[in-house]
Amino acid sequence: MIAALLLALAAVVFWAVGQLDWCRVEAEPFDGLTRQRAFDVKGSAWSPWLTPLALVLLAAIAAALSVRGWGLRLIAVLVAAAGVAAAFPVISLLTDGADPDYAGDVADMPDRYQVLLVDVKEWAVATVFAGTLLCVAAGIFLLRAARGGAAPTSKYMTPAARREDAEREIFREYEQRRSAQTRAHAQAEPADTGAATSERTLWEALDSGLDPTDLDATDLGPADLDHTDPGPTDSERDGRDRPDSSDG
Repeated sequence: MIAALLLALAAVVFWAVGQLDWCRVEAEPFDGLTRQRAFDVKGSAWSPWLTPLALVLLAAIAAALSVRGWGLRLIAVLVAAAGVAAAFPVISLLTDGADPDYAGDVADMPDRYQVLLVDVKEWAVATVFAGTLLCVAAGIFLLRAARGGAAPTSKYMTPAARREDAEREIFREYEQRRSAQTRAHAQAEPADTGAATSERTLWEALDSGLDPTDLDATDLGPADLDHTDPGPTDSERDGRDRPDSSDG
């Protein structure tokens, strides 16, 4: 899963950048009796949420593998939002510079020192943007997976999610079978109707005294069969067979 790989990389980036020195604070004592000192400030001290964010991203990997649908969409939005939020302190540090008071606090200087200069290591600070991009990319892949209905790995699915997935698959197969049966019935119905009509026409032709093997006769429709000449009646046949009384 690409999103899981991106989340793992983002977690590594945020943890690693938290171990780097973001700035160096030059300070001197108020009494002037001792010389100046330099204090290095790590990223985890300047942005304390970097390490917890790395742990949250690792937890998001397990969550993304065990949920789907709207749950997966929610994780995608939270992951992308967390990555973007991590970049705001960096943007402020690079654009506005370091706040001397805040730098002195996070540098853990003794109270007798005052800040003279804060030197920001921009290359280390800018590394946070790599983690932000990885988080946003992971969120996009998670949204695509949720929209596409991609099933999570069954190994990490909860029993309820596994049962829901099985029920959904059963209903999907049932709908496919029912649709196939409906189409097959619809295709077979005209042929059955035609066969029944043809058989009925043959029987009507036989009842009307026609030869079903005669092509001209079988081309007649039911209306034509009803108007076929029935032949002489019994009284007409008796009249022709009775001898004429005038001849006697």
